[in-house]
Amino acid sequence: MAEGLASPYSMAPSSENPDGRVVLMEHTGSVIAHAALWWKETPMIGGVKIGAIGGFAARDAKAAKTLLDGASDHLRDLGFRVAVGPMNGNTWRRYRFVIESDGHSPFLLEPRNPAGYPDWWRQAGFEELSRYSSSIIREINTPTVLPCLRDRLIRSRIVIRELDSSRYDDELRTIYRISLRSFSGNFLYTPLDETSFLDAYRKVRDKVDPDFVRIAERDGVPCGFVFALRDLEAEARGEIPALVVKTLAVDPASRCAGLGSLLIDEIHRLGRQKGYTEMIHALQHETNTSLRITGRHHGQVFRRYALFSKSL
Repeated sequence: MAEGLASPYSMAPSSENPDGRVVLMEHTGSVIAHAALWWKETPMIGGVKIGAIGGFAARDAKAAKTLLDGASDHLRDLGFRVAVGPMNGNTWRRYRFVIESDGHSPFLLEPRNPAGYPDWWRQAGFEELSRYSSSIIREINTPTVLPCLRDRLIRSRIVIRELDSSRYDDELRTIYRISLRSFSGNFLYTPLDETSFLDAYRKVRDKVDPDFVRIAERDGVPCGFVFALRDLEAEARGEIPALVVKTLAVDPASRCAGLGSLLIDEIHRLGRQKGYTEMIHALQHETNTSLRITGRHHGQVFRRYALFSKSL
């Protein structure tokens, strides 16, 4: 059947503000593939700004290749030399494909995609740019921080407290500032404006248990946090939910070696007290130092993800 690639066109503002879209249609007018494009405010790789392709869906490999070829051509015409995806503009938003799984059910806030998508992107000339993994931890009874390290952190005036839900927005601003400092050296990092950050976390306010958001302070100055959520998707399926450790961040300027491990131990301790038997350490980059913490807790990888790129 005949098919045609519609020209990229500007989009009205949406929740993730794409700069354009490409749509592949049959002669009947039926859409068989589509994707969103970002090119105005995207990350850099090696000093080179990238074009991002996200919001992807396709009926089959042929449609995917035609669409991705068209998206790549448009980004090349705009002057870009690298396309990256699937990524909705930056890594604060949806990105990555699942590439390997042991069959474990999807968990809250996890990427998901048809199994064929990664190969379809490979067939369109994309290669893996970076990998990530999620691990399940069933041995949550044993702390990994040695007493001497815990004592040293306490003597250095570190205090760990729960999130104050009566000051939710103020607490989010604290978490936001720590995140910016902690993640500034991360792969494909781009700063996110405070308003967008607050809007995103306000949406999950009713799902947040303050006990599972721990903020570390030294002399009243915030220097780290860990953010975990009950796996509500598992609960909705009638399964016993795990506690999903979504974000761990420590301000590098605080010089608090071991604080990340202490925060994870604290979350495990509280989870155990509330009856959790499993933890998920979610979506960790293959070079993330937090993987060492997961390893000390005998985490078992059950899902892997990848981000793809193509030279234009």
